[in-house]
Order: sequence, then structure tokens, then C-alpha cells
Amino acid sequence: MNRKFLTLYRFNLLQKLRAKSFLISTVLMVLFLVGFGNIERILDWFSGDDPKVALVSELSTDLRPALKKAGVTSDITTKNYTVAEARKAVDRGTFDAVAIVQDSYDVTLVSASPESELQTQVATVVKQVRDQAVITDAEIDPNVLASLAKPVPVKQELTSTGGKSEDELFAASALVYVLLFLMYFTIAIYGGMIVTEIANEKSSRVMELLISAASPIQHMLAKILSIATVSLVQLSILVGVGYYSAQSSSLFDQLSLDSLSARTIIYLFVFFLLGYFLYATLLAALGSLVSRVEDAQQVTLPVILLIVAAFMISMFSLNAPTNQAVVVLSFVPFFTPMVMFLRVMLTDVPVWQVSISLILMLISITLALFVGTKFYRGGVLFYGSNPLKQLRRILSGRR
Repeated sequence: MNRKFLTLYRFNLLQKLRAKSFLISTVLMVLFLVGFGNIERILDWFSGDDPKVALVSELSTDLRPALKKAGVTSDITTKNYTVAEARKAVDRGTFDAVAIVQDSYDVTLVSASPESELQTQVATVVKQVRDQAVITDAEIDPNVLASLAKPVPVKQELTSTGGKSEDELFAASALVYVLLFLMYFTIAIYGGMIVTEIANEKSSRVMELLISAASPIQHMLAKILSIATVSLVQLSILVGVGYYSAQSSSLFDQLSLDSLSARTIIYLFVFFLLGYFLYATLLAALGSLVSRVEDAQQVTLPVILLIVAAFMISMFSLNAPTNQAVVVLSFVPFFTPMVMFLRVMLTDVPVWQVSISLILMLISITLALFVGTKFYRGGVLFYGSNPLKQLRRILSGRR
């Protein structure tokens, strides 16, 4: 029995790892992660030279040093344009942007395309000059104003989140969002792959040869475990590349990478594997009832909806991980992989609650395997066009 199972497992695993679809999809996703993580550098490569900026100012203060200090890296040329002349200069390409500052401190920025960074820099500098003029005219001590404007620092610590502050909780939520999406994506893709493979093997009659060489249970478990191994390989590659890209890019500054500890990785893989085995068993059992890939979607729709529901609940729970409804749903086996993972990452969950959720998951997987193997044994050689009829026959004990 073990030899047949290992042979099937090894055959399925090598077939998946050598498949062009696996190699191409992995390479494409790695390229996407690397490209997304370095999107700022890529945009900089195509952004060309620094924009040529002209300054028209009615103020007595020279704004150029302050603009340089604010981050304007290109040379700033002073001109005496009207708005119409500034437009013509931009249209001719003489300048990329012309900032017109009036003595009332109103600013008009003329450019061919949005220059949001330059707009912020000019607005900041002009405001500083205006504030300084107001302070000087009112003969107010600048130190007094600075003291009044200084904010009162309030550091908030949330006891239900394990000491995380509100900012830390927000940063951790961004990371959890990414990991939950990765978990949902992987479970949905590889769960659907099981159904597709079973339907293809049945439609090509390969299934009859496989079942004659091993029992249906061995075939189902070998398929589930081999695809689980493939998904872990791909998930490990994506997490590793994503972590490296996030570290080297300021685009991911809002992600709390400190939360991506060994504990997080262990929880991610444990909840992913438990969720995968539960959903994959159900999908394999239901997928065995169909003979064509076109019919698979109708039969497996309830399980797919459960996966989508788990993901949506976890998304809505990101802002309220301590809500009582979220706590209760985290113990429902169909939702535990994503909702309990979210709670563990964002709140201080007692160990006994995590243990109970894991025990419930293991019991559910055992029940799913017990029922799923009966379905699989009765449905894998069924070639009719009415899977519901075959399902009723299995439930009634008539195969």
C-alpha cells in the first residue's frame, strides 16, 4: 500500500514540478513581485532628466534657495512671464513647469502634465515665506508660535493587540492583508487544480488505469499531497522573493516587516496547510462526480463560495480583529485558516484559543477525509451526466 501511494505521489509531484505551466507561472509571479517591488526605480529610468523649472515671483524674498532646500534638484531660472507667456514657454518645451508667485502669495503652476511633487514643494516654500512675513508684521516672537504649534505626543497602546500601538497595528494590517491574499490565492488556485486534473483524467480514461493500479483513496491522497507539496514550493518562493523585494523598496515602507518573524511564517504555513487540506479534500470528493471540466464549476461552487466567504470575512475583519463576531467565526473550521491567522497576527490571542481552533480544524479534516473518500470511491468511475443523481446514490449506499 505504501509503495503504491509513494509511487503515485512521486509521479504526480514530478509531473507538476516539471510542467511548463508551473514553471511559467512561477517565473511570471516572481517577475511581477520583483517588478512591483522596484517599480519606483523602473519609473525613474524612464522619467528622463530633471524637469526644467522657471520661477516668476513678485515677492521680495528669493525663493530659489528655499526651493532647493525643499528638494527641487533642477536649475531654477527666474523669468518675468505672464500666465499666457508661461503657457507658450511650456508648449514650446522651453520649460517643463513655470511657477508664478504673486505678492498675495497665490501660486499658479503651469505645466504640460501634473507635477504633484513640485506643486507640494512650491506650496511648502511659499507658505513658509508667508508665515514668516505674518510673524514679522505682527511682531510675534517666533519661539512662542513654535511652542503653540508643537503637537502634544500621545502614544496609544492597545491592550488587546499585545501592546501594539495604533500605527503598528495599521502597519501589521497591511502585511496581514498581503499574506491573506497570498493564502486565498494559493488555496483557490491549487484546490481548483485538483478538480481540473480529476476531470481531465476521467475524460481521457486515464483514471481507469490509475484506479486499477491503486485504490481510489490512495489516488486521492497522493494527488492532494503532491499538489500541497507543489503549492508549498511555490508559496515559499513567492514569500522569499516578496520579502526581499519589500526590503529593498520604499514602496513597502508601510508594511510592518518586523512582524514577518519565524512565528509568522510558521503560522502562515500551518494555517495554509490546514485550510488547503480541508478545502482540497472537499473539492476532490465533489470533483470526482463530474466527467468533464465544464461541469466542475457547478458541483464545486459551494466550496468555492466558502473560500471566498472566508477571504471576505478576513478582509472586513482587518479593522476590527477583536470584534466578538470575528472571534466566534475564527473557530468555524471553514473560516479558521484566514480569520484565526488574522487574529493571531493583529491581536494577543490566548494559546488555548489557538489550540482549540487547530483541534477543530484537524477534526474537520478527518471528517472531510472520511466522507470524501466515500464520495471519491463512489464517484471517481462515474461517467454519467448527472452528478447530483450519483451523489444521491452514494448517500443512499447504492453505488
